[in-house]
Amino acid sequence: MSFVSQFVNKCLSVFRLGNSWFSGLVSSIIEAGRTESYIETVCPSKSDTLHKEVKWSDNRVFKREFEKIVRKALKCLRLGKVKVAIDCTEEPYWGENGVYNTRAAVHELSDESWQFVNLSIVEPKFFPLMSLPYRQIDDLDRLVIDLLEYLRTLCLRVELVLFDRGFYHWELIDYLNNRKGGRPWPYIIFVPKNEAIKEYIGRTPENLGVFIHDGTHSKKKTKWKTKTKIVICKGIGKDKNGVPLDWCFATNQKPSINLVWIYRKRWNIETGFRIQDEATIKSKSSNPLIRFFYHLISMLIILMWRVHNSINSHEVFKRYLKLLEIEHSAGIAREPPPCLCQKWLIA
Repeated sequence: MSFVSQFVNKCLSVFRLGNSWFSGLVSSIIEAGRTESYIETVCPSKSDTLHKEVKWSDNRVFKREFEKIVRKALKCLRLGKVKVAIDCTEEPYWGENGVYNTRAAVHELSDESWQFVNLSIVEPKFFPLMSLPYRQIDDLDRLVIDLLEYLRTLCLRVELVLFDRGFYHWELIDYLNNRKGGRPWPYIIFVPKNEAIKEYIGRTPENLGVFIHDGTHSKKKTKWKTKTKIVICKGIGKDKNGVPLDWCFATNQKPSINLVWIYRKRWNIETGFRIQDEATIKSKSSNPLIRFFYHLISMLIILMWRVHNSINSHEVFKRYLKLLEIEHSAGIAREPPPCLCQKWLIA
């Protein structure tokens, strides 16, 4: 049984409807991902039952079953030291009933989008580890901390955690430093160029500048002080107009120009999101459970593809999806067309 089959069965318990029905459902889910289509279009007879079962399930069940599959996959890959990244991905939403479950779109053309905070390995290769829904009522720092606590439980040797500029928050930095606990995370955060950072850039005479930056955050009606090391890599590379670029990082790593090239590994998560877009299962539903379920399915497909390529010969992603669809459709019991039955009866 494949990872997708395990996930669907454990989360929804639809195997009771018969082996052939279940195989047809999983095959249709994979086909919808391969063609970037809707379950209602690919298999309208099973879509209502699927969505009903998803609505009766629970967010925590999805995360638990996804975690179990990730742990199985990590045993197959046998990774050494890894670099991980945390970033947000979004799916467009054109409806009007998202309420607090959606957020204002960042990159998509729609006004609203379903957003997820994703934790993935980015070196040696993109490998999704977990995603959490990111709603209007959620605290981004709390979601990231939950993901990092989950990461501690995995059998991985984490060399570095990479963040985009949207995660430059003092509460998160305080957690990453973990001075009281004595278990800091090795991190690099790309820093937005606010007034304080612009001042540091101006005070950097050559290519490299190092500064200690103090900050505060409020938690439980109390202000907490923390600090981080700001590393300025000045004039490294040029933009499309030929203007030299200044790279600014908050980090607890050794200051070096090499931080620029190390940080570029974070872009592998963007590449991973583009791969996920090629396996997106579309839905018109405004139910957050259905959206989260489909999002995890697309991440599971990438996970299966990575495990397959590490064990067998390499397959490009779309071809692998077609092979996966054929594999699951092999268990579907099919009846011959009526015209053929009549010919057989006549014979």
